[in-house]
Amino acid sequence: MLIRSMAAFVAIVVCTVSASAAKNGSPPTIDLQKTCEASVAAAAAIIGNTGQGDIDVCMQDEQAARMQIVNEWATFPALAKSRCVKPQEYVPSYVEWVACLEMTRDVFKLRQERSSTPAAGLGRNSRECPVVAVDQDGSINWVIACRLPMER
Repeated sequence: MLIRSMAAFVAIVVCTVSASAAKNGSPPTIDLQKTCEASVAAAAAIIGNTGQGDIDVCMQDEQAARMQIVNEWATFPALAKSRCVKPQEYVPSYVEWVACLEMTRDVFKLRQERSSTPAAGLGRNSRECPVVAVDQDGSINWVIACRLPMER
């Protein structure tokens, strides 16, 4: 019983440390060999085995994605890091993380650009609908959902 309790405690600590590292200083480290073997095995179950080269290609892709995440880590909003970087997932992947991080960062930028446009002319009769105001972290603060003019 004590061993199970200790194992559960260690698992909680590891997940917490990985999650806090992902949100703060740097992305967490995942086992690329394990990730690629699981991904290739899943693909092989669907389309058949295509050979050892698949694991090598996966490893190269994952390593390149990790380098991109490390280099751009500071440009990703904290909210994106907490939503996208999930080291505790079944098969964590830097390739998936970088796609999620980039899309989330780009959506935040678009929201900020739209909310920073002058308020004059925006509103219920504007063609720029909906009007969305966002907070610094990229979350939505408020929305004006404009009604389309009624056709006669």
